[in-house]
Amino acid sequence: MNCRKLIGSILLLLASVCVQAQGTFVIEGKVSNVKEGVCLRLFRMEGDIGKDIAADTLRGGTFRFEQQTLGEGTDKLVLIITEGNLYTMALDLWARPGSHIKITGDDMLVYTWQVESDIPQQHIRQLFVDDSRELWNEYQQNDIQEKRLYDRCRSKDITDEMKKDLRAQGEKLSELNKGIQTRIDAKIIKRMKQLPVDDVWMGELEKLSIDVKYNPDYPYRREVTELYNSLSEEQRKTDKALDILSYLAPPDAANLGEKAADDDLFDLQGNVHHLSDFKGKPVLIDFWSRGCGPCIMALPEMKEISKKYEGRLVVVSLSIDNKTNWEIASRHHEITWWNLNDLKGNHGLYAKYDSGAIPRYVFLSSEGEVQEMWSGYGKGSLLEKLEKLMKD
Repeated sequence: MNCRKLIGSILLLLASVCVQAQGTFVIEGKVSNVKEGVCLRLFRMEGDIGKDIAADTLRGGTFRFEQQTLGEGTDKLVLIITEGNLYTMALDLWARPGSHIKITGDDMLVYTWQVESDIPQQHIRQLFVDDSRELWNEYQQNDIQEKRLYDRCRSKDITDEMKKDLRAQGEKLSELNKGIQTRIDAKIIKRMKQLPVDDVWMGELEKLSIDVKYNPDYPYRREVTELYNSLSEEQRKTDKALDILSYLAPPDAANLGEKAADDDLFDLQGNVHHLSDFKGKPVLIDFWSRGCGPCIMALPEMKEISKKYEGRLVVVSLSIDNKTNWEIASRHHEITWWNLNDLKGNHGLYAKYDSGAIPRYVFLSSEGEVQEMWSGYGKGSLLEKLEKLMKD
């Protein structure tokens, strides 16, 4: 702040305090080589779920957001461009009361736009981006092209042969990005060894650990495990660290024909239940999340199933969200069957039935044994599946 006179300084300070008390933050952007009229969408992250809080249309190469923070702390945000069915990768942002964030860019590659901010998390994030800027730009270009190819596949005016060719091109771009991501990960690991542990650092470790779990050929397993081992005992007790451990050292998975894995399961009133309580009837378990589109789409069919097989089948929707997101989702969706949560997120019961995708369904026999497991949802698929399982 330029202090010209004492009274001027005091007035500016009072204005700043007023803005902070209101929890207002401002984001201003100026970009070039981006199509006029595209929509920029701002999301607030609530745990792992992004809530759409604002949108602006690019005019004259500029955009602006003025929003309220949730409180006096720091909000995690993401910014993307949408154009028709196309959406870009997200730019990670942090805001707190009184923040004035300036963004500049000269292309559609949003992930690597420059951010001017006084928030520490933004500075750390910028280090990771700067280490691999050219690689990230190549990755984004491939990602945008891949999405355009798959969007073209939806067109009704192209032949099946053309769709096959477009999908093949998309798969090739996806494979290229896997190789680019591996090169980026090497730089991320190197940078992490130089930085103290904070929430940005932990976020990077989580992404690396997911690769360790789901990519059998991942080349940095030892390095990622060493990063986890560098955490203090206190740091390892956090929910994020417990999720990371479940990726690096997955618990024994439930297998077909075995007794169902169980745990303390809470209802919205705080009462404790167990899957074993339902022994004597078959049980359908639905692992779901507020931020999972197919999960939400499946809820009406779950309701239909609960009514159709009432008295014969126990239907349990088991949220993997934190308590806040679970409660919000429960208020917005009428769940008249069992609505439970072990409050352990990805490192709880879900980890023992995890295939890496939700919705995840588990069917238990009346003896409490795992009879069937599957992932994904399409309209009518649950009713069809249950009709078969309830006849067996």
